[in-house]
Amino acid sequence: MDLNPNPAAAAATQRPILIVEDALDIRETLRELLELDELPVFTAANGQLGLEQLARIPLPCLVLLDLMMPVMDGFQFLQALDQFPRYASLRVVLISANRNIDVAMRNPRVVAGLKKPFELNELMELVATHCAC
Repeated sequence: MDLNPNPAAAAATQRPILIVEDALDIRETLRELLELDELPVFTAANGQLGLEQLARIPLPCLVLLDLMMPVMDGFQFLQALDQFPRYASLRVVLISANRNIDVAMRNPRVVAGLKKPFELNELMELVATHCAC
């Protein structure tokens, strides 16, 4: 029995992280950062695309969610999740500059909120807490 499993093999069995963020530079930077830690990552440019991704991928351990997006914003995304029992245990970290972040934090799925700009180490601590294998 191997007591030190291959990190790549562990990542292959780990639940993914979904990033729902309309700003391409932020979305890609977060994706690259998380992939450096060999975490499986999926992305979406708005809430509607995020819901479509959720239907196609394994249940994420965490959703990183912006609030201000076109098509479907983060508030609407959170409301839409209520329609799907499959997502009852889904945890969300808000990443937003929206001054109403505190309102969205009342949603029971939301485990934390990071106001932009935020420290990357804060985000990585949240990921480690909520996405531990």
